[in-house]
Amino acid sequence: MPIEPESVVRALDRRHRPLLTPQALLRELGGGGRERRALASILRRLVSEGRVERVRGRYRIARSDGLFEGVFERGAGGAPLVFDDTGVAWSVPEPSGIAAGERVVVEPIGTDEPASRAGVEPRAEVVRAIGGPRSQWIGILGAAGRAGVLRPYRDDGFWEFAVPRSAWRGARAGDVVVAVVQGTRERGDLARRRAGSRAPRARGRRPAREPATARVVEALGPPGHPEADFRALVWRHRLPVEFPPAALTEADAFAERLEPEELARRRDLRGQPFVTIDPINARDHDDAVCVEPLERGGWRLWVAIADVSRYVAEDSALDLEARRRGNSVYFPDRAIPMLPERLSGGLCSLRPDLDRLALAVELEVARDGAVRGARFHQAVIRSRARLVYEQAAEAMEGGAAREVADPEVRDNLARLADLAKALMRRRFAAGAIDFDLPTAEIVLGDAGRPTDIVEAPRTLAHRAIEEAMLAANRAVAERLVGAQVPALFRVHEPPLPAQLEGLRELLDSFDLLDASHAALGPLEIARAIQRAAGRPEERLVNLVALRALRQARYNERNLGHFALAFDAYLHFTSPIRRYADLVVHRALRDLLEDSAASRARAQRRAARLPGLAARVSWCERVAMEAEREAVDLKKCVFLRERVGERFAGSVSRVAKHGVYVALDPFFVEGLVHVRRLPGVWHLDERSFSLVSRGGRDRLRLGDRVEIRVVAVDVARGWIDFELVERGTLGARSASRPGA
Repeated sequence: MPIEPESVVRALDRRHRPLLTPQALLRELGGGGRERRALASILRRLVSEGRVERVRGRYRIARSDGLFEGVFERGAGGAPLVFDDTGVAWSVPEPSGIAAGERVVVEPIGTDEPASRAGVEPRAEVVRAIGGPRSQWIGILGAAGRAGVLRPYRDDGFWEFAVPRSAWRGARAGDVVVAVVQGTRERGDLARRRAGSRAPRARGRRPAREPATARVVEALGPPGHPEADFRALVWRHRLPVEFPPAALTEADAFAERLEPEELARRRDLRGQPFVTIDPINARDHDDAVCVEPLERGGWRLWVAIADVSRYVAEDSALDLEARRRGNSVYFPDRAIPMLPERLSGGLCSLRPDLDRLALAVELEVARDGAVRGARFHQAVIRSRARLVYEQAAEAMEGGAAREVADPEVRDNLARLADLAKALMRRRFAAGAIDFDLPTAEIVLGDAGRPTDIVEAPRTLAHRAIEEAMLAANRAVAERLVGAQVPALFRVHEPPLPAQLEGLRELLDSFDLLDASHAALGPLEIARAIQRAAGRPEERLVNLVALRALRQARYNERNLGHFALAFDAYLHFTSPIRRYADLVVHRALRDLLEDSAASRARAQRRAARLPGLAARVSWCERVAMEAEREAVDLKKCVFLRERVGERFAGSVSRVAKHGVYVALDPFFVEGLVHVRRLPGVWHLDERSFSLVSRGGRDRLRLGDRVEIRVVAVDVARGWIDFELVERGTLGARSASRPGA
């Protein structure tokens, strides 16, 4: 099928790292060399229409988030500046950990007009570095004649450096290596900027280029080695790992023992049977829950959240580093925390039998799930037990759960289950959309290599904690909105009309909509998803509905949350791992203290909120992409040892370039490309199936098949299957990336 402009836009829009080369786009679209010229023509047209932007030979959806990109440089006297893509300089505060020449994402402050048009010095704030010069490069070392070449690891744009054999330092071809570049590939543009020129580069002129060479300083091992993969992902996404000495010094200075004066001014909840419920491999515990029965029926729900704001003062070294990181990043075998271990796993972690400072939300919930009252406290708690989800679920469902011996804790869990069911029923009746998309759980061996990949369970305990956290987040949001206290909100705006129309067509094609509804709101979408449960198209419906919705983000204004059907919502319950929650904690503490000093702090913070919202939203997207890549890498490593083996599975997705098959024994998906199918095939979009020429054969969602694993490329994240059994369909060999 020919490449269409809309398919190019969709391919760019669904990428979480949206800058793509034409070659990468061609892979996304399933095209070959014959479509290259057509793609180039379509890209030129989309750029001229303003729907797509071209940045240094790569393409992305035109920005609609108010941010822009530029290069960070030093002006006269070392003043920090960012030159945007038109050559205009913006004055920025001193950024942390960003070197001259790095490409950055920037949030304008005040006027949107640059200096050359408004006659004033434009100001902006650096959100995050995304590219540019580095002191070291990490990539794949390959042989090239008598020398070698360093190329990107996975899809990291196009760059390469020559590596003489004498500079390999024992590395082998195919290894992931750390290298230092000698010389420069592009110097004219940066030299012009360092000279202080604000004039844009002459149209059509290319910067001076010189051949660049590199030398290996460390060999990390082949792709798939845990340390090599971790170092490469950290480098690709510019994730800070080591904490600066000043932040560590501040963390180490806190005493383990809580001062009596601090305890005296807090609500003492140490007698309540709080418990933490987390995954078995949880690295921090920042929320604890407790449920009491009310005499008139219903429940009192306590949600206690670690009071990180008590330890991390605004603009301290700890705060600046947490702000730079934005959030913790979780990989299957390790984590990059937002706060040092002394806080994240120690003083702020709600471990059992230890006094811990908390901000507590007290909610009175009626039997029908309606919240009748909300109060907020600076508190001290002492958790009774640290439970994992499976233990808590067994107790909630009336099982033995020998690990839960305390009768008060068992009663607490039983009440929590009943409360959660009431909250859930009310939330779904109001139109909340529940995307029940399964996720992979990587089972690791001693060496950090995957031994199994299974579907992560979603027990009653998972849902109970989710409902408790949603209720607490919503209550804090409504309280801050009512008091007009500035904060960071978690917003989810309604979908665009065009996206809703596409979703409507899909839901209509599967007869999932109530014909009486003219508008497609959250309630109608939620009911359609519920009707699709258990059907072959369930996964497709969830995915298309998810893509039709806008991405949730942080904002200084309360814009509501479409998918949750909440008028006000924010994140309050994870301040150990999300900076946005820490900002909200400070806002709530200021409200509770209600003094002239606290009101002044709130007003000063309000001016920072737009920049903070942009920063933490960006950091969240980067973390999500890094975490997905880490899981994909483990999947590739796992299947690499099974090339040639046959497995049963089901068709989970259908595209014009082939069908994706989810394997029965493992939670892994791979691609059977159309080139591996006999004859010519095309996509029937109305039936979401792949049809052979003449219509004699058809591959539909949910079809049972048997496949053979034919190729796995860990460095690129590709998994190739071929079809070996399904009716009269055969299989033939072809080369094509998958998964």
